[in-house]
Amino acid sequence: MFAAVLALAALAGPDTIPADPCASHKRGAAGGIEAFVVTAPARLAARDTIMRATVCVVPSRPQVTRIASYHGELLFDSTAARVLSVVKPGDGMRVENTTGAGRVRFAGAAPTGFSEHRLLTVVLRVRTPAAVPKIRLEMRELNGTDGTDLMKRLVTSSTQRP
Repeated sequence: MFAAVLALAALAGPDTIPADPCASHKRGAAGGIEAFVVTAPARLAARDTIMRATVCVVPSRPQVTRIASYHGELLFDSTAARVLSVVKPGDGMRVENTTGAGRVRFAGAAPTGFSEHRLLTVVLRVRTPAAVPKIRLEMRELNGTDGTDLMKRLVTSSTQRP
């Protein structure tokens, strides 16, 4: 019985998310908005690794308009990893498409703005434990609740943050 509970806990592990992996990020230049990916291993095994990649969008100041809609893509080497699941925060309407190998397309909308900086978390199975794939984030659209195009102030970080 105890072994069965441990097995279920191990299976549940990859879909559990820390409270806010984006919160520890230091805010960037005044007036700007930064988009980046936070990666974290969820479980290590002899043959493979399950890891999380969380997409964050953080304004330089809390007073910056809230995000009302977004559209972006996560790109990675499909021979090194595959998508197991996508975990989305509960507010607003959010969708994702994981049908393309090495690509996760995602979008969302919330007329009053999203309450979190975390847009989504992708759970990946990495085929070789020692070789964590490089993940590239491309934001296609970012709009504020006041109708402003936030892409003009967006800086997308190409580096992953542990």
